[in-house]
Amino acid sequence: MFNFKILLTSNIWSIIFRYYSLILISILLMSPLFWVITSSFRPTTEIFSFSNDPSWKMLFPTELTLDHYQGIVRPEFIRAIANSLFVALATVVLGVLVNAMAGFAFAVFNFRFKNILFILVLASFMMPFESIIIPLFVLIRALGWTNSFQALILPEVANGLVIFLFRQLFISIPREIYEAALVDGASWFQIFVRIAMPLSGPTIATSALMLFILQWDAFFWPLVVASAPEYTVIQVAIIRNMTLEQSNWGIMFASTTAAVLIAAIPFLFLQRYYVKTIVESGIK
Repeated sequence: MFNFKILLTSNIWSIIFRYYSLILISILLMSPLFWVITSSFRPTTEIFSFSNDPSWKMLFPTELTLDHYQGIVRPEFIRAIANSLFVALATVVLGVLVNAMAGFAFAVFNFRFKNILFILVLASFMMPFESIIIPLFVLIRALGWTNSFQALILPEVANGLVIFLFRQLFISIPREIYEAALVDGASWFQIFVRIAMPLSGPTIATSALMLFILQWDAFFWPLVVASAPEYTVIQVAIIRNMTLEQSNWGIMFASTTAAVLIAAIPFLFLQRYYVKTIVESGIK
């Protein structure tokens, strides 16, 4: 006779093992970030004093100071945060609209070279952005957009992964709903605005989060195309604490911590939509 007690015991131990494994992995992944955050509260002379000491002093400061955070409260850094927020939010607004319309077109309409174009869309988010830096910069310079906000925003509006997510959502909506709206006299644009978009709340939230984080973390492209001080974004402002002669590690850790905390705010609010959308889109 099958022993359910043994099965129940094995399941409990399996669950315990998985949870403790996840906790251990989380600790390992979060340790470097935790060290950066705690180091931002250390005096400059203490930051690397315990780096070779495998004790609690390596992760927890023995003396606390806010000097590094007082050092980042300066006009240049505040302007960099404002620039990054503007660029990220503008990209979110334009990106959600453009990518949703593209996803709707791929899901609903039949047109020539549709499959080939969709393959190119899929390939676009598998290709490293650095591989198109040079031709993209040549195009931006030819348009006269260097050192401008449009150079920071527009190249990141269209996103292949976001188009894919919207396409997966819209293709799951029964076509009979679209046809019924057409019979009632609605145009395709009205169907998109009044039917498709109201049903795509989690996907909109996920896409907004992805586009926001993508722009907030952008470094190489802003450094190349917008080097003027008035267009400096937060990641470029952080790295400018380093020079060939010296590095202000305390200021760098404090500014990095500030950047992480700002980016974490939308993620904390939208993470459940992110997980839901990724699961429902069929990504494994």
